[in-house]
Amino acid sequence: MTDYKTIRGKKVKFFETDLSSGEAEGQLFFSDTSKEMKIAVSSSAWHSEAPLITARQALGGIGTQTANLAVGGYVTAESTLVEEYSGSSWAAGGALPAGRQSGGAFGTQTSGVYAGGGVSPNSTASNSTQEYDGSSWTNGGNLNTARDQTSGAGTESAGLCCGGTPNGSAQEDTSEEYNGSTWTEGNNLATAVRSVHNSSLGIQTAALLVGGNSGSATSGVQSYDGTTWTAGTALPAARFTLATSGTQTAGMAFGGNDGSNIKNTSFNFDGSSWTATPNLSTARDGLGGSPSGSNTAAVASGGRQPGPANSSLTEEFNITALTITAGAWSSGTNYPVTIQDAAGAGPTTAAVLWGGYDGPAYDAETFEYDGTSWTESGDLNTARACYHCGAGSQTAALQASGYATTDHTANSEEYNGTAWTEGNNLNNPRYSATGGGIQTSALICGGNGDPGNSASTFNESYNGTSWSNETALPGTTAGGKQYSGTGETASLIIGFGSDKNDTLSYDGSSWTDLGHHLIEGKTTAAGGSQQGTTTAALIAGGYDPSPAIVARSQVYDGTSWATSPSLATARRGGGASGTATDCLAVGGERPAQSNAVEEFIGETTTLNLKTITDS
Repeated sequence: MTDYKTIRGKKVKFFETDLSSGEAEGQLFFSDTSKEMKIAVSSSAWHSEAPLITARQALGGIGTQTANLAVGGYVTAESTLVEEYSGSSWAAGGALPAGRQSGGAFGTQTSGVYAGGGVSPNSTASNSTQEYDGSSWTNGGNLNTARDQTSGAGTESAGLCCGGTPNGSAQEDTSEEYNGSTWTEGNNLATAVRSVHNSSLGIQTAALLVGGNSGSATSGVQSYDGTTWTAGTALPAARFTLATSGTQTAGMAFGGNDGSNIKNTSFNFDGSSWTATPNLSTARDGLGGSPSGSNTAAVASGGRQPGPANSSLTEEFNITALTITAGAWSSGTNYPVTIQDAAGAGPTTAAVLWGGYDGPAYDAETFEYDGTSWTESGDLNTARACYHCGAGSQTAALQASGYATTDHTANSEEYNGTAWTEGNNLNNPRYSATGGGIQTSALICGGNGDPGNSASTFNESYNGTSWSNETALPGTTAGGKQYSGTGETASLIIGFGSDKNDTLSYDGSSWTDLGHHLIEGKTTAAGGSQQGTTTAALIAGGYDPSPAIVARSQVYDGTSWATSPSLATARRGGGASGTATDCLAVGGERPAQSNAVEEFIGETTTLNLKTITDS
């Protein structure tokens, strides 16, 4: 019997608002808000993510898009560096025992293998194998044939290493299988190739080796069934030193070199044919991939850009109904005053910045920002360089301490969205302190104070009326720190200690060194999350230990620091306001004083909706 659905079809779903980004691709519905029929449609695209900590080429890529490793590579010599990727940012991993480049990399982020490659001097071919457990490397069984520029696929207990070169020029056709402890000779490749690091994908019994150099760049693809290598469907164009993601029947190949130029092309494989997909934003060869990933979710890391120059770029590829907009700094409207060492509060669309040093004098001016324009408001009662001591919001802000015309100050003021009012003073006058919170629950600590402007351990809390001495910092520190937190009982002090890279937490009674170090020490940062939390903080720009003014940003998740999208322009001593996903960097030195403003918005996802019309 024919049922009702067969006769009449399925009902179209009715929603009062558009579907959210978490709902199904291909969903057809009627939106009561717009009075239109809509459908969620998938699309493919590469988008930028946070860069590697260290730019390099000829690195090994291991894992997936959301759990990836960048292993070794070449900086100015063969590198021991290992970085771990979470799907949004890079953090330091356990270093290789010795510098390597162009090895065969495979497995996962917590069970990875790096075999062969080139070691110093002159990238001599290696036969050594190392295994990674998520924190450190141990020695595995040696390859039977030492090789550089080689490729790997599979898992730690069922791996594959193929191709390469024993001497930097000859092509190698040998193939070896790994069982987690020992390498065994397998059947040879159909065609000897080198320059294939990161060019394999799949598993030990179903793998592809894509492109390479067989005397010149080749478009050849070789397929492995666990026993024999045979010719597969060729790439649309010759490539070597490209990167891959996916499986033997659903893979990707991207970047690489055609023998004359570094390329940005990207190809998707369905098991029988290769199809061009959107290009990488920047051409790169010798880049890392995600060989255990997929052809709908891949990552490309580092490599060599035209120039040539080592790259730290990270890009993600997705085929999804979601439009992914990566977190990024973008230019905002210039601040009305050329300034450094200002303070601020509030997100990009409701911020307030005040004070600072404009070159010839200390500033008392206050300006509010709506995301588009700056509007002048009431002046501070005491002009001063404020450093990172801003607390509160655009309608309820707080400033205490700072450097006034002649000396450090204990002055404290409150802002109501229109004017500043004198409050009770700090117990300990100082400048170059750090602090934050809200207007009725704030913390100010450290800085230079009496006697003689020396570095101090002073720590004071504010309850909206008065300042009270609290548990002193565990050591003296002057400038260079940044605050993130919600008040006197939940605070982070970032960039503490002699190396300016320690992270301290305060719970209202005691300090704890979390042991979570910045990727690189920072002093007088240019922007970040004054109104962040103890588990979500951002610090941007500043001096590194060299010292040099830098553009790098770093993000904190309560456990570790990792890379975040960099500022467009290196600077230090800027005004900071906002949270880890919505903040400002205002002015600062680069090295001259600036009025440039940059806005940071974290990654967002939206559903890609298409309106169905009758025309």
